[in-house]
Amino acid sequence: MRDEMTFVEQVHRDLRDVRWPEPAEIRARARRRSRRTALTAAVAVLVVISGSAVAVGEWAGRKDAPPAPMAATAVSPTTAAPADIPQDALLAPADLPLTTAVQLGEPGLMEPVRVDPVLESCGRERGVPSAAPTSRYSRSQTLLFAPVSPVTRGPALTQEVYRVQPGQGRLVFGLVGLLLNACAEWQLTKSTLLDGRPVATIQTHRWETPISGFAGDDSVMLRHVSMPSRLRASGRAAAADEGVEVTMVVQVGDLVTVIALSPGTLQDTVAGTRPGGLSSADLQTLGRTAARRMCASANTGC
Repeated sequence: MRDEMTFVEQVHRDLRDVRWPEPAEIRARARRRSRRTALTAAVAVLVVISGSAVAVGEWAGRKDAPPAPMAATAVSPTTAAPADIPQDALLAPADLPLTTAVQLGEPGLMEPVRVDPVLESCGRERGVPSAAPTSRYSRSQTLLFAPVSPVTRGPALTQEVYRVQPGQGRLVFGLVGLLLNACAEWQLTKSTLLDGRPVATIQTHRWETPISGFAGDDSVMLRHVSMPSRLRASGRAAAADEGVEVTMVVQVGDLVTVIALSPGTLQDTVAGTRPGGLSSADLQTLGRTAARRMCASANTGC
């Protein structure tokens, strides 16, 4: 019996040293995995097409040759089915008053509407019931910083556009209100490597709504402030990982878009202002541009 308790105690100690990835890291891994899967599928299609071309070439000129296969037709994003979400419904790189280098994107089906994973984690801890609808269709994109930008890595902007059932858009804004009421401030305990060993740290997160109703049928802008992490045991600063992120939620008809801007794009920071960053007026203009782009694809349109 004592041997069994020793084993359980050892497992318990080992689990305490496990570093759980942050929500942003989980989301980034999932997107990389999705892109790898898509790339593998694309390569497989190219191999099949190449093989078919070789076979057709071998049959060419023979009397018993079968009819030539019909060529595949590329579909432009602007010719998508009415229920789908065309690329034109998303922001274009030229809409962002910052220079970006790479635009990545992918469509989706039956995806839940996500606003802020960290805010949602706080809501689960504090018993906020999830009322976020599941979309019929979705399309996502990520705009990466250009090499000439002061911030040389990571996304400048991520955007999701969801097509939900009629009338469900209000559920998204209702859930945001519940989460903000429960999570105006939240302390997240996590594990951080310090001098090569894992230590428990606490990071305070705050959410504010500086403005709402600035675009589309409904809209809200969330301001997420992350304070520097501190050691749980002593309270001493452990990492200078403070920052400000802004997330905008805009609805037009049955389309809801969630636009998240990284700290490197914003004028406002924890320590002060960042030269060349986007101001509150710039963000409102960007939200209105996003609403205009969704108009033609929304049911009903503008």
